[in-house]
Amino acid sequence: MTTEELAGARQRWLLAATFVCVVGTDQAVKWWAWRHVDGSLINSGGYILLGPGIRSWFAGPVSGALSDVIGGAMLIAAVLQLQHRRHSTCVLLGGAMVTAGWVSNILDRLGLHNLTAPGSARGVVDFIPGGGPGRCNVADLWIVVGALLLAYALVRRLIGKPIQLGSARRPSRAHRAYARVAVLIVLLAVITLAITSALDHGGVYSPTSLAPFASNLVASR
Repeated sequence: MTTEELAGARQRWLLAATFVCVVGTDQAVKWWAWRHVDGSLINSGGYILLGPGIRSWFAGPVSGALSDVIGGAMLIAAVLQLQHRRHSTCVLLGGAMVTAGWVSNILDRLGLHNLTAPGSARGVVDFIPGGGPGRCNVADLWIVVGALLLAYALVRRLIGKPIQLGSARRPSRAHRAYARVAVLIVLLAVITLAITSALDHGGVYSPTSLAPFASNLVASR
């Protein structure tokens, strides 16, 4: 294996490890927070800074599913760009953190909330107070850290001291063909999950809402 091939493999492994770390920690903490943190809630309207109009679009069954498909397509494009283009370690880590954080949140909307927060409505599990009416989660914190790394790399470039790029090999024709098939499969999976989540969007928006239901269920036995 040549030096260029080793650098390409290193970049792919670093990208994969970052995704596992970000998604794994976010989903594990969401699972714990839904069961043990007071004030945990389901955010079905996206980021609070988007405004009520856009948030209502994300919260709608049909418009929300369409937003999830568009977001999934954008994430696929971002992952491909990170994987196949040469990037410095700073840019690669920053881009991977931002993308993986977004992936983890959109996975909630596509149905993973049924595992981390059983009985909940479609949306993202938020539990960290943000100093205002909204809350956030670990994925949002990863996104902030990644954005800071990208901002640092941009400042270094603007002042004429860019961070040295690593090298990544150009993918072979066979590899590009496999990548296209994988992208198609992932995109079809996103569309399918978005449709199923749109059809089954009922549920509670906080763990405390489950208490009366659980009490009635016990009393009926």
